[in-house]
Amino acid sequence: MGWIIAFVLGALTFLALYASGKCSRMALEIGGAAVLVALAGYGWQGSPDMAGTPVSPPVQSAAPINP
Repeated sequence: MGWIIAFVLGALTFLALYASGKCSRMALEIGGAAVLVALAGYGWQGSPDMAGTPVSPPVQSAAPINP
């Protein structure tokens, strides 16, 4: 589900740039490359296939201090 949302947002971003008519061909190419890099970063760091269950860190007890 995360990949679908990411692709839709990427496509909407690129289509908004294209529809504005204010971007040259080179600007659209750079924008498309930026969208692809963002999707690659999401796939690398985002872990879209993992379940969204938070895990709390283990509790560490204080060690006794010997004088």
